[in-house]
Amino acid sequence: MIDNASLEPHDSGMPSAQAPESYFWPLVALVLVILPQVLVPGRMREGPPLIVPVIEAAAFLVLLAVAAKPGPVPRAARPLILSLFAVLVLANSAAAARLVVVVLRSPPEGQAPPSVTQLLVGAGIVLATNIVTFGLLYWQLHSGGPSGRLVHSESYPDFQFPQTGTAGLAPPGWQPRFQDHLYVAYTNVVAFSPTDTLPLTHRVKGLMAIQSMISLAVLVVVSSRVINILPS
Repeated sequence: MIDNASLEPHDSGMPSAQAPESYFWPLVALVLVILPQVLVPGRMREGPPLIVPVIEAAAFLVLLAVAAKPGPVPRAARPLILSLFAVLVLANSAAAARLVVVVLRSPPEGQAPPSVTQLLVGAGIVLATNIVTFGLLYWQLHSGGPSGRLVHSESYPDFQFPQTGTAGLAPPGWQPRFQDHLYVAYTNVVAFSPTDTLPLTHRVKGLMAIQSMISLAVLVVVSSRVINILPS
């Protein structure tokens, strides 16, 4: 089990194979996706609705409470965190669907269509949130989560990272951290497929497919609309 009393990141570039994982970077990632949704004025972006940053803030507070609690992570914490991350994914998926509908529909009479700035900022926020929320979900889902990976609580992994499949690329007993799962989510958005890390179980294959479909829909619809708006 993990002692999360410290929120500080590890100093070394390659953390100890059995060192408990800090919740510092997941918390930082959540803050970085919440701030633009709160600080960027509504006139400069199209979506997501207010409910999305509210849910993200709730997930941040729960994660902060788990990280700050002395001693091992309670057994009930992981299902709660997984549920919150799943709600985050659903909320951002709804925000992406709303953005696609706004782009495709004709604006109501007397209302101006979204500008290029609004579309690009809105799409950027949705895609950034897509990466972080799925990265968090992969991080908690893979092989029993951060604490489960330390004690090998599950017989088979959800992902095969290069370091676990090829000897000599990492110290013995190496386990992926949040940053590794965030990179998997990032490459899945920009490449629409896994790159160096392979999904092995049906659940993560399904999640990666959903993540790719969300990013593909947003990129294709928004970029085509922006091209039509820009002067030739």
